[in-house]
Parts: sequence; structure tokens; C-alpha cells
Amino acid sequence: MKVDQLILYILYASTFISLAFIPKDKLRDASIVFLFQQAITWFLGILAVGLKLLEYPVRELAEVNGTSFLYEFFQYPVITIFFCIYYPKSKSKLKKFIYISLFSTGLTVPEIFIEKYTNLITYVNWKWYYTWLSVYATLFLAWIFYKWFFKLNLNKD
Repeated sequence: MKVDQLILYILYASTFISLAFIPKDKLRDASIVFLFQQAITWFLGILAVGLKLLEYPVRELAEVNGTSFLYEFFQYPVITIFFCIYYPKSKSKLKKFIYISLFSTGLTVPEIFIEKYTNLITYVNWKWYYTWLSVYATLFLAWIFYKWFFKLNLNKD
């Protein structure tokens, strides 16, 4: 088995296992966040591949889609669930900024190593900080949507 396939299997397993840690009272919230983020990442992922910014040489469903099925349609939306559920609603703006920044960094750093040492992703006309900024923006957008959809009144959060 190739290392690339092994990494994909590990990521699938860890993503499926993480679903068990969604609180039962947040399953409705989780499903809405998942679908919202999936729609965003599907569009942006196809756009990035179509503009030849990124390539995914080793991927699932290669005949159907040029993006990473695992990341765009499953892993990142699941991570966004946890991001929204545990967002520090009542904390200062600085702590909120740090929270989003830590999530963005936590997703960008592994991608840098995956891009450098595997064939799962290739930066064509892309830089690591584009990933960081796009993750930051999409997480923030997901939080805004989550807050709006569930009518959370957080005093101009």
C-alpha cells in the first residue's frame, strides 16, 4: 500500500471517529453547518482546481471530480462543525481571532507537509498562506451563517 493511500485511510477513519464526539443535542446544528460548509468548499475547491491553482494527483473519484473528495466534502465540513459548536461566543474579540487563527493554522500546517511529501495535493499557482486565508474566511463565514440560521443573539458578535 502506498503512503498516500495510507494517509487517506487514516484521515477517513479519524474523521468518522470524530463524528461520535458531536454532542447529541447539537446534531441538528451539526447537520446544517456540515451542509453549508460542504456547499462552500465544493464551489471553492472546483474553482481552485479549474483555475489550475491546485492539483490533487492522488484522489478519490478521480473520474468525477478534480478536487479532494475527502477534504472538500467530508473532513473540512466535519471540522467546521466542531469549530462552530465550540466557538467562544462570549469571549473577547481577541480570543475569537485567536480561536479562528488556531483552527486555520491547524489545518494549514499539515497541508504544507502533505503537499511537500506526498502526491495528495500539489500547489501549482498556490501558496500556503492562501490556504490559511481561505480557511480563515470560510470558517468565519460558517460561523456567521450558523449564528444567523439559529438566530443566536450574541450582542453584535
